[in-house]
Amino acid sequence: MRSRVERLLRFGDVPQREDQQGSLDIDTRVDPEVAIPHPNKSIVEFLDFVSDVVPDGDVYLFGGVLRDVALFGYRGFASDLDLVVEGDWDHCVKYLASLGAHQNKFGGFRLDVAGWPVDIWNATDTWAIRQGLVRYHGIASLTETTVLNWDAILMNWRTGAFVCREGYLEDLRERTLDVVLVANPNPLGMIVRVFRHLCSKEARRVTSAAAKFLTESTTRYSYTDIVNAERRSYGNSMIKRDTYKLFEQMNDSEATSFSLGAIEIHRGELQLV
Repeated sequence: MRSRVERLLRFGDVPQREDQQGSLDIDTRVDPEVAIPHPNKSIVEFLDFVSDVVPDGDVYLFGGVLRDVALFGYRGFASDLDLVVEGDWDHCVKYLASLGAHQNKFGGFRLDVAGWPVDIWNATDTWAIRQGLVRYHGIASLTETTVLNWDAILMNWRTGAFVCREGYLEDLRERTLDVVLVANPNPLGMIVRVFRHLCSKEARRVTSAAAKFLTESTTRYSYTDIVNAERRSYGNSMIKRDTYKLFEQMNDSEATSFSLGAIEIHRGELQLV
């Protein structure tokens, strides 16, 4: 998978933002009229530069790019690039400021690198850790902060080593979708992400925890609320009314205990097993 990631970053097309990772709960809105000056010719060069800026630390690719490359190959990525830095963050901030990066409301920085939208974060100061929802015990702690299990993976850019949750690769092979951390500063946005991944990412199985989350979400938001939020964030809609209805109906069934295990998709239809 490492070779796929490097091939994507060296030779792949700049992503047209069809999807958002959101695993670090960032505000991904960017003013298209703002041109950010940047001295680097490629995203690979930028990653090498940042690694040099924190010689006693490391820079990690996080979430979406690794997920999509693993699922669909190096041509499958169409989102923002999320990076986390473990090391001298203050020094890194000075470097990012010199490039014209903009700080977002959650403390990370956004900039454009050779056409790639990039969000970069201090590993010890992401939202879930700052809120005390996850205790930081090293870079692996970030795998407990994501919305979805498919996003819970990092790659050390310097060494190429991967850090992921137990069972991560098996979940990808089986297309099993799970919810990792329910707490989120944008609950409607999180619900949209889970439904959207279910409808568009070729999920085959949904864990009981994810099913429970989706079922409960239908008591908080209508289908119209969810689709309107989806269109505001993504510019299109992939969430199917039938999928929403299935989870809505489960509120009134014995299946709300989820004692039967996971939900499987057979020929495009969700079924309890």
